[in-house]
Amino acid sequence: MKLVVPGGNGFIGAEICRIAVQNGHEVAAFGRTGRPALTPARHPWTGEVDWRAADVFEPDTWRDLLNGADAVVHSIATIQENPEQGVTFDRVNAESALLVAEEALEKNVDSFVYLSVRDKPPFVSPRFLTAKRRAEQELPEQFPDLRTVVLRPNLVFGDRQRGSATLASVLHQLPAGMLGGYTEPNGRPLPVELVAAAAVHAATTPTLEGPLSVPQIEDLGRTSGLLNLDDVSEPSLGPLLAGLGSTALGTWLLHRWWHS
Repeated sequence: MKLVVPGGNGFIGAEICRIAVQNGHEVAAFGRTGRPALTPARHPWTGEVDWRAADVFEPDTWRDLLNGADAVVHSIATIQENPEQGVTFDRVNAESALLVAEEALEKNVDSFVYLSVRDKPPFVSPRFLTAKRRAEQELPEQFPDLRTVVLRPNLVFGDRQRGSATLASVLHQLPAGMLGGYTEPNGRPLPVELVAAAAVHAATTPTLEGPLSVPQIEDLGRTSGLLNLDDVSEPSLGPLLAGLGSTALGTWLLHRWWHS
């Protein structure tokens, strides 16, 4: 199958591309900077992706990537606004998805996977979640002929996102409900490999549709058969932070992470 990944050069998007390529799928991806900063020698799969530097709001620069595509996995998002540069939660997190879905339908793409979120991240405006929910609602309403799957993870961690495994470990240690859904069992952090595998599986499985919760994403990623479970990232405080997972440390790390 052919998958197109808007935002494929990002943390989650690149992992989606990797897993798709390594499981025999044709992959095209676009983002503002094109190819991710990964060395081909260490990441040979990057040579199998059709990368494109393109602005999602200029579809003439990427529309042709949809030719012959079976599914789109939308992983474009921002956690910080800059209205002077046209970067708002609604525009980037909602409008971009609706625009790509419209273009996908015109190219007879069958399926659309949208990377959303379960809860509002701490220290982030409620407008972030409002935009995500808007896209979730309007995608099936405006494009009923597209099979739409929505993934709702909270924190996604992995080696390529600096400090994320430490933050995941802190969240596991904090009292449930202390930071909203991010410290609840059903909002627990997920390894990027499992989220990406779930996204690829959702894109290529015609029977899946609708929203997927954190436990469903984890189960789908583990049972998909798309990755070696021994390679899945694990939460880790690291030697310098061992025994220091206090509330103050956790709050500081969360603030640094969601504003990085």
